Amino acid sequence: MPSIRPFRALRYDQSAAGPIRDVVAPPYDIIYDAWRDRLYERNPYNIVRLIKTRDEAAPGEQPDKYARAAEYLNDWIRRGILRLENRPSIYACSDTFEMNGETRTRLGFIALLRLEELGNGVHPHERTLSGPKVDRLHLVSATQSNLSQIFGIYRDPEREIQNALERATGRTPDIDFTDEQGIGRKMWAIDDPEVIRMVSAGMDGRDVIIADGHHRYETALAYRERMEPTRTRRDEPFDYVSMYFSCVDDPGMLILPTHRKAGDLEGFDPDAFLRDLEQLFAVEYPVQGDLSDVLRRMQENSAQTSVFGIYTGGKFGLIRLKNPSIPKALDVEVLHTGIIEGILGITREDIAAGRHLHFSKSAEHVVEDVDSGKDQLGILMNGIRPEEMFPRVIKGDRLPQKSTYFYPKTLSGLVMFLIRPESLE
Repeated sequence: MPSIRPFRALRYDQSAAGPIRDVVAPPYDIIYDAWRDRLYERNPYNIVRLIKTRDEAAPGEQPDKYARAAEYLNDWIRRGILRLENRPSIYACSDTFEMNGETRTRLGFIALLRLEELGNGVHPHERTLSGPKVDRLHLVSATQSNLSQIFGIYRDPEREIQNALERATGRTPDIDFTDEQGIGRKMWAIDDPEVIRMVSAGMDGRDVIIADGHHRYETALAYRERMEPTRTRRDEPFDYVSMYFSCVDDPGMLILPTHRKAGDLEGFDPDAFLRDLEQLFAVEYPVQGDLSDVLRRMQENSAQTSVFGIYTGGKFGLIRLKNPSIPKALDVEVLHTGIIEGILGITREDIAAGRHLHFSKSAEHVVEDVDSGKDQLGILMNGIRPEEMFPRVIKGDRLPQKSTYFYPKTLSGLVMFLIRPESLE
């Protein structure tokens, strides 16, 4: 079962690297090329050079972005741009943001998690693809480091861990800035043995669900297997992975929906689609009002049954599942089983290959893409509630890809884990 420990993190020395705001970056998998270019230009030591390195080979050279990332990392350590902390710590993080006019703050912490096989107290919640795992394994092998954290969630209804963190963060933070998305980020390095003991004991044996970073966790398992022949002791650095832990019972926890768009559907007929929907759903099409009205009505009806918005032919609709299961099935399961696979005939293989089904965090972009003809159908979703997802995943269920969007994302570059013995000393 899961257990955690403190570590000596590798962190930026702002006196050498520049302001922390200029050297951090979002997770690698949401950085598109133009964003990467902006981060490259922002600061010569921005973490993007390590986590999403550009191919910069000279003419005639064989590009090796992983070797280049390792060169950057080792050079920055030699020059003091990055420094190893003096004492093992856990790292409390708070993220303050606004959503729908409400200010929220999510409090979590970063520590090392001892690797467990998936299902043994550490649970994936979404299906994954093989390509990103290969990419991340090359990067970990080249750099011998976790350059960003996996995002894990856990239950703490008694606030045992949260109370300890809140007491420990009553002082001035070590890092305090607002990122480019307007999110207030604070971090405290906590080396107090008593706080570390309380948090570690509180986490001992608790189930952890991987919210973001499935590929990186599976990469850590593969890296441990690769390094096994070098083992000289029970506790090796490669037995651990760096993780950000967040409590699902925290009022700041937020899961946003990922909407669906369907396109390139041969012979798609909106009228026939609506008739097929009526087998499972109460269909209201068209509905009066704009996008915000549809989203509001979806939210108002979400507790009783699965509710979706649809957009096609320049009109909105609302559909409600007629006979919800007891306990209520997750919306994303109803959507994929009943509509995407059942009615539209889009297979899991199609989705994995990027055919026909596309994803969007923005409901506005869904409407724009249907209006432009890029897609034929938009499906709007409510966000999953953490308390309804948690027991399903613990049971072993894996949800479809892009079922969740935990907000805000963690930042790469605040804390790094060198997978080397000195990090555990």
